[in-house]
Amino acid sequence: MKVLLTLFFILSLLKADEISRIDVIVSEITHLRSDYDECKKELKFKSKSLIAKIHKLEKELKIKNNLLKTKDKIIKKLRKEENYFPKLMMKDKFVKDNQELLIFKARAYHLKYDSIIYDKINGKKISKWEKSTSFTSSVKTKSWIKITGYFINRKWTKAKKEMWVKIQQVEKK
Repeated sequence: MKVLLTLFFILSLLKADEISRIDVIVSEITHLRSDYDECKKELKFKSKSLIAKIHKLEKELKIKNNLLKTKDKIIKKLRKEENYFPKLMMKDKFVKDNQELLIFKARAYHLKYDSIIYDKINGKKISKWEKSTSFTSSVKTKSWIKITGYFINRKWTKAKKEMWVKIQQVEKK
């Protein structure tokens, strides 16, 4: 009988251990379920805000795509036209006495005889240069040529101020 009682006592202790373990597992499961529910709610909230951002970005993308399409249409239309830039006009200060400026590749010139140098077309006299003085130019009108640079001791120097000379006093070098 003693053996039987001892066995019964040991079995009851073993069973009590299992019950406490099951209780701990059940409490952990309930804790995990509550965490899961919180995460699920948070995920729903974040997904709604992300979906809203996606819709906003999609709208912006549609607007920008429409702008690109219209720009492409305009460019294609302009390319079909012969001259798709408006006719450019010279500023009044460059158009003097109905003389349009002609811009060309810079060349070297020299004076045929002693000449007066002016600060602008039909402007004030600023200097007098001797015959055979060499200079460069890339701008002219029908009756004037602009001095863009000149030579001092065979060394070219860029003109620091605007200088003009009458074209009849000049010849190409």
